[in-house]
Amino acid sequence: MKLKKSEIKKIVRKAEQGFTLIEIMVVVGIIGLLVAVLIPNVTGKMNEARIASARVQIKNVEEALVAYSMKHGGKYPDSLETLTQETDDEDALLQGGVEDPWGTPIQFEKRGKKRPLITSAGPDGEFGTEDDLTNVEKKK
Repeated sequence: MKLKKSEIKKIVRKAEQGFTLIEIMVVVGIIGLLVAVLIPNVTGKMNEARIASARVQIKNVEEALVAYSMKHGGKYPDSLETLTQETDDEDALLQGGVEDPWGTPIQFEKRGKKRPLITSAGPDGEFGTEDDLTNVEKKK
């Protein structure tokens, strides 16, 4: 089956016209629907990732405190900043700052013979709330 020149010109002209407004609106609607479904899933995963990162940071701070304690006769430093400072004879035990993923400084509290309590304020950025993360199990 052979096409005539006029039929070929009609096909080419139709292809050159582009998309109709309805077709564009359908595509935009589909993209909007996909975004509406994906954004809540992505933001939830971001928060979970920050919580996991904070737990790792707390563990790193605890290990640095233990190393400091072993080097200084069982005594802990007065502040976590001590762990980030280099001295003439040793490197810093913690690289970088001691902030959690939400930008709040991680705190630690000496507790006598017990291991120190290390706390991140958690997603809300306030200490003393139920979303705080620590290195010690909370009593229920």
